[in-house]
Amino acid sequence: MQIIDEARGHFDCIIFSGGEPFLHPDLIPLTRYARDFVVFITTAGYALSAEQIRGLPGNAVLVFGLDGIGEVHDHYRGTPGAYEHLMKSLKLARDRPKEIITTLWKGVLPQMDAIIDVAEGCNALLHFNALIPVGRARSNRGIMLGREEQEAVHERLRALRLSRGAFLVTDLYKVTEKDRGGGIDLFCKGRYSVSPSGDVRPCEFHPSVLGNIFRESFSSIMERAGKHPFIQSREQGFGDQMGTTLDNPFDYHTGICHALSAQHPF
Repeated sequence: MQIIDEARGHFDCIIFSGGEPFLHPDLIPLTRYARDFVVFITTAGYALSAEQIRGLPGNAVLVFGLDGIGEVHDHYRGTPGAYEHLMKSLKLARDRPKEIITTLWKGVLPQMDAIIDVAEGCNALLHFNALIPVGRARSNRGIMLGREEQEAVHERLRALRLSRGAFLVTDLYKVTEKDRGGGIDLFCKGRYSVSPSGDVRPCEFHPSVLGNIFRESFSSIMERAGKHPFIQSREQGFGDQMGTTLDNPFDYHTGICHALSAQHPF
């Protein structure tokens, strides 16, 4: 509640993520407390009940993770039956505002059309997310898209967005010459992530710790971070870093974002 109070005036939305947010006994009261924000709740749909959905206020948007159809989703999640539970939860949430996020990994490529059909069938915005090479992805490199696969998916998504409009979005971004000076329109601009242990990071995929809310206020951490060269560069879409030669133009996370923060530790 203190973080929500301190966030007022700085952000227009809050994301409750996890783990599984619906396992937290105070999720719905906290969502109601954040009534002046749009609140996104990322869920696997595994523990979701009709009662919980009915208890959500109007400012809540459900965000479901769908990483394949049937056994492909179960394999990615490491949980047999996860897909079946997710489909039941999507039906329970049919009248709620919602999004579906699909991570772009090798197993999902042949199923993109089927995933689009699922999203359209439940009236959800569909967001194809790039697989960021951090965490468990580092030890499971075999599931990550190769350069040619990224190029092919990038072109396909561009065509799909032209035909499907606002229904489909993606953060799979290719850095090109046109980004020099102007920078990238980053999804993570103006974003901070707070872990269960209180560590504040630039985003949930970034290793750097800006401070800890159990030792100082969230407001003071944000104020200090806003003066840091890395955060200032991020807010400009890394426009000052666009001269960097990338081994892979789709991986600005490693080649620009994480490399720059390593040069300017917090």
